Amino acid sequence: METKDRKADRKKINYFYIIILTIVIILFTGSISLSYFILKQDVITKGVFVNDIDLSHLTKQQALEKLKNSLKPMGNIDIILTYNGKQYKVPQDKLKLSYNYNQMVDDAYNIGRKGNYLERLKTIYETGKQGKRLKYYMKADYANLNGYIKDIAKEIDREPVNAKISIKNGSISLTDDIPGQKADTDKVLKDIEKEVDGMIKGDIKENKAVIPIAVNMIDAKIKKSALEMIKDKVSTFSTVFNPADANRTENLAVAAKAVNGKLIMPGDKFSLNKTLGPRIIENGYKEAPVIINNKLEPAIGGGICQVATTLYNAVLRADLKVDERYHHAFPVGYIQPGQDATISGDALDLKFENQLQYPIYIEAYISNNKFIVNLYGYSSDKSKRIEIYSEIVETYTPKIVYIDDPTIDEGKEQVEVQEHTGYKVNTYKLIYKNNVLVKKEFLYTDVYDPINGVVKRGTKKTSVTVKPES
Repeated sequence: METKDRKADRKKINYFYIIILTIVIILFTGSISLSYFILKQDVITKGVFVNDIDLSHLTKQQALEKLKNSLKPMGNIDIILTYNGKQYKVPQDKLKLSYNYNQMVDDAYNIGRKGNYLERLKTIYETGKQGKRLKYYMKADYANLNGYIKDIAKEIDREPVNAKISIKNGSISLTDDIPGQKADTDKVLKDIEKEVDGMIKGDIKENKAVIPIAVNMIDAKIKKSALEMIKDKVSTFSTVFNPADANRTENLAVAAKAVNGKLIMPGDKFSLNKTLGPRIIENGYKEAPVIINNKLEPAIGGGICQVATTLYNAVLRADLKVDERYHHAFPVGYIQPGQDATISGDALDLKFENQLQYPIYIEAYISNNKFIVNLYGYSSDKSKRIEIYSEIVETYTPKIVYIDDPTIDEGKEQVEVQEHTGYKVNTYKLIYKNNVLVKKEFLYTDVYDPINGVVKRGTKKTSVTVKPES
């Protein structure tokens, strides 16, 4: 049986544990409240410094004002760009040095605000005890500087000049190519940034730098060394025309001037339509007969197809690659069937490319009643010669269709469409060496459909006036 003294002692022990438990609960609750209070504070935590400026317990606005009042911009920075003895001093307003105050404040404010509850408390405790020192440097705004450098580059930049070639009466004349140059504005900007950053961070003690403007040389696209490969007349072809047809002759002369002197470098492509440009009066072309709807009609630029045909045959004999070519609706008088070429507006074109290893130069001119095209390049085998041969394998006879026309006097006829015989033609490339045929190569088949003639036959009755007898 428990004595009164033992009951009293046990009661005292229980009171003691209750007091201890109460104290623990109070301390724990206070700790939680304190921690909550610390984490919820809308100020920068204790021990945070920016560039040695104490921002402890400041709101973001207070910290911003303190930094602006405490951080002073550095003095002038002298950047001098040089090229070929000339100097360009960069204006101070092109650099625009400044601190990013908002970033400083945000970085300081975010200390102790990332991670979970315990991680945040740990960061705040360590920062308050040991301190956290953030370091920032001024930044330069180079937006205006870029335009300033490009303006300087305009004084330095120089386009390269291609070498040129001209051939007259078989005599070849060459001019030198001249390299161009271009200021490397990206490198100049990077060089300036490197110097300015070094000055801001103190790595470079003097606030002055002289920077040479980097310049890159630009080779000419066409070099004299490439044109020196043009040594031989690799092909020639001519067609005959009637000089009495003044307008057609003028069109041939205008076209010859446009084609003459054209240079096709290895890998380049040639378009006759692009070279001639629009066949309009403003470009010097006149009205002459052309084939329209299977008959000859007057139109601006008549006769240009003879230019296409002559050039085409020179191209075939130079063994160049033909990409686009069309034959006429019916054979023409100045070339054998199967060897003609026609162009029309932008729809039909003569295109070829230089797949060889050396340049090709076109010489085109009129001599008496001939339109002549010479192609110059490099002949690696002077014993080789190419000719073109066409063989008619089928002939198609046209019909003549008569149409009664009451507006024409009876007994009279008017040819509306001239009939043209149709042909199927196979065309071949003949390769000779030392004037001996060594190869006959089939090229293509052309089919000229027959064009039926259309003749208007008059049905109009003529009135007869009877003279009365006297």
